[in-house]
Amino acid sequence: MHFLATVASLASVAMAASVTSPACSAHTSNVQLGNKILAEAATDIDNALSLAAGFKCPAPMAYSPWTKACSCLPGQKYDTTQKSCSGSALVGAWPLPKCDASGSTVALTAFCAISPTKFTKYDATHAWCQATIETFTFCAEAEIEAEISALGLGINLDVELDISLTSKISATLRSTSAALASLFIETLAEAVVIFNTNAFGLAAVAADVEVSLTTGVFAQLQSAACLLGFGTCQFDCVSFSTKGCHNYIDVVGALGGRISGLVGVTILPDVILSISSIKAVTHLVVKDMLCASLKLNTPLISEYKYTC
Repeated sequence: MHFLATVASLASVAMAASVTSPACSAHTSNVQLGNKILAEAATDIDNALSLAAGFKCPAPMAYSPWTKACSCLPGQKYDTTQKSCSGSALVGAWPLPKCDASGSTVALTAFCAISPTKFTKYDATHAWCQATIETFTFCAEAEIEAEISALGLGINLDVELDISLTSKISATLRSTSAALASLFIETLAEAVVIFNTNAFGLAAVAADVEVSLTTGVFAQLQSAACLLGFGTCQFDCVSFSTKGCHNYIDVVGALGGRISGLVGVTILPDVILSISSIKAVTHLVVKDMLCASLKLNTPLISEYKYTC
């Protein structure tokens, strides 16, 4: 699924640069870009996207379309003291999601995805099930397994779900893809404009952000984050997703912005279930998330049969 091909190609260059650029350099360049991006987003989204192509993730993190934020490798966490990713990266396949954790009474099966239209039944040998920042595992209704197999999804890696084929796709399969789309922003540039500006009403100010990574993360980034805004402190939710940010999802095992924390999400028709760090099941409304995440792609929202 390619939302903005031109921006995607530009953003990929920026992401690649982030892997080798020092973290402090990324912070400095992002701060310099911040006010320009914010100003453009208020009047011209396309220009804001072009500017945001220069936004870089703090090294050694790179952008993950599933967390909609900069992330370390799966299994690792960002160390704010050392300004580096720490811990052991996962090797091989993602762990098999625990589909009974949400308490759902319908039959569930584990799946792997590389995009909202490319997903398959969990198979530890499948390319889409390998632990990377570009892949995602989840639980969904077991009934779609036969349907995606018949469509060739996951068997031929070039095949993706065509959501325009209304008569050939079940409501459950379409809903599953829509839920994945609500969790997915393809490019770093798009995420910056959506979550680091107020063009769509989703920017977070400092007062809204709860420090959830460590007490030091906000203190260390506060001066740089505040320079991103006009008059009020604009928190950088893309570089460091945390509570209070609209791209943050709390899941047992890790906190927002950490891709390994998303393993085990359960997708049901029109709702996503996640288990919070206090063991509470959170219900996320797919329509609300889809309308927020796909602000830059209203035709796609309508293809999923939603009206925002």
